[in-house]
Amino acid sequence: MKFSRWFNCSAAWLVLLLQRTPVISGFFSSAEFSTPPRAVSLLQSAVATAAALGAVHTLAGATKFVVSNSNVIGTVGTPIAPVGFTVTGAQSAAGSYSISGTVPPGLSVTGMNSSRIVNTSTGSITGTPTTSGVYTVSILAWENTNAKGTSFGPTTIRFTIADGAAVVPSLTSPPTGQSVVVGASATFAVTATGTAPLTYQWFKDGGAISGATSPTLTLTNVQATTVSPPLLTVQPASQYATSGATVVLAVAATGTGLGYQWSKDGVAITGAVGPTLTLAQASAATMGFYSVTVTNSVGTATSSFATVTISTGGASRLINVATRGYVSAGSALTPGFVLQGTGTKPLVIRAIGPTLNAFGLGGALADPMLEVIPLGSSTAIATNDNWGGSTTLSTAFSNVGAFPLDQPASKDASVVGSFSSAGATGYSARITSAAIGGAGLALAEIYDDGPLNAPVRLVNVSTIGFVGIGEQALIPGFVIGGNAPKQVLIRAVGPGLQPFGVPDLLANPQLSVVPLGKDFSIATNDNWGGTAELQAAFNQASAFALSPGSTDAAVLLRLPPGGYSVVVSGVGNTTGTALVEVYDLDP
Repeated sequence: MKFSRWFNCSAAWLVLLLQRTPVISGFFSSAEFSTPPRAVSLLQSAVATAAALGAVHTLAGATKFVVSNSNVIGTVGTPIAPVGFTVTGAQSAAGSYSISGTVPPGLSVTGMNSSRIVNTSTGSITGTPTTSGVYTVSILAWENTNAKGTSFGPTTIRFTIADGAAVVPSLTSPPTGQSVVVGASATFAVTATGTAPLTYQWFKDGGAISGATSPTLTLTNVQATTVSPPLLTVQPASQYATSGATVVLAVAATGTGLGYQWSKDGVAITGAVGPTLTLAQASAATMGFYSVTVTNSVGTATSSFATVTISTGGASRLINVATRGYVSAGSALTPGFVLQGTGTKPLVIRAIGPTLNAFGLGGALADPMLEVIPLGSSTAIATNDNWGGSTTLSTAFSNVGAFPLDQPASKDASVVGSFSSAGATGYSARITSAAIGGAGLALAEIYDDGPLNAPVRLVNVSTIGFVGIGEQALIPGFVIGGNAPKQVLIRAVGPGLQPFGVPDLLANPQLSVVPLGKDFSIATNDNWGGTAELQAAFNQASAFALSPGSTDAAVLLRLPPGGYSVVVSGVGNTTGTALVEVYDLDP
């Protein structure tokens, strides 16, 4: 997914926070200060003011890009069957599609304007091909018209257009079966007719044989073996490379008659059908999550994801975070954040209640009150109850890509201001009910309204909350903005909270990191293991220490720009309170 300077919240965080498993209430910041005791103070302060922790259900469904035919075979002079495309399972229909690649001559994308944009919720490609060749069309769905908002996809459609007089390939002499002694050789051959050039691919037990692409196939030292399913013995490794370098991903597998298909970000890569994938002239566009599926006639095996990041020479930073939780009567939802640098940081902070109803989420907090409180203080430096529809706030929402509030008279709350990194670099944004006895769901959002090279940046966010089963897993989210990868430390702490007096701890947390809009995880951990690499990362982040033998979880990752959620659950469907932390480790 491609991100501009501001990450559009209406289609991104709402997909993450309203359509997926819920985020639980207590959200606070703990670390990256000059000395660990200040991080501990922030943790203790957040624990002392944490609300009763609730969990809520979300809407079901998964967003999919649906294409009626992704591999179109056509002939010059013969109309193709219309190729339809649409997005299903999203909170709302797509507002537009942007078209790239080459549309075969004679075909057209219905309604496409001069900017190669289709402003409809569904689209189609129709017409009669006039020129032979192989063409690829890439389609990217957008939340709003004119390719605005958050994008989804892309999906790719391949068109193979033959000459009008083309003859479909036909085998005039198929291969014949053979019986040979063990250790001997066997040669198979075919004869085919059809319009040149003809291509060949031999298969064994339904799986393509690597390199077997001629009319003859010779098998040497034949052995009597049975078909065994694929088994990956070497997984692809994540790589960090310089711009312009060649990146090679490889796997090893056992089994018979194996076929390979590599994918990037869950989408198959055309022609990437071997055990090795070579990515030449690496650039920012190369960054992503790669996997390979190995198949034969009796089974399928899919590798883990390898993250490829490229040193682009650009910049990146954490730009916004969000969490959804339940505010019980007389209690609070408290997200937090840490600033680093010299000067002030412009931020947009919102407490959304009533507007959540417009997205089909019932039980929202009717009248949220927002207070921003520095670390170590009990006095708010900014407060709001009912945002009032002011032009200043509306403009700030638009500038950071936040979805508009339901109406100017809504009782949602927001503050916009510059927050100092001097003195208390940590802040909490406390959300309560302005109405006595009020309770319900609230969405807390923090947007960084500043340039990438600003002297102050957001370096740490964290959430404490109840971890339940299934939809009650604890899931905070964060966004990396810019055009360069970012190294982050992510921890899910349960037993490690014992020194801080937190009750009802999750005994054995496990975590997984999921890219926004995807249904796969790129990293998982259960029991961090006390490794030297993670110990060094804890020290760099000024994070409080964990026992090397504890069952707390942690991962150290370098991630491409984009949105991510951290899913925390208990091993064996256990429940309890856990802390999720995200630290920016870049200087």
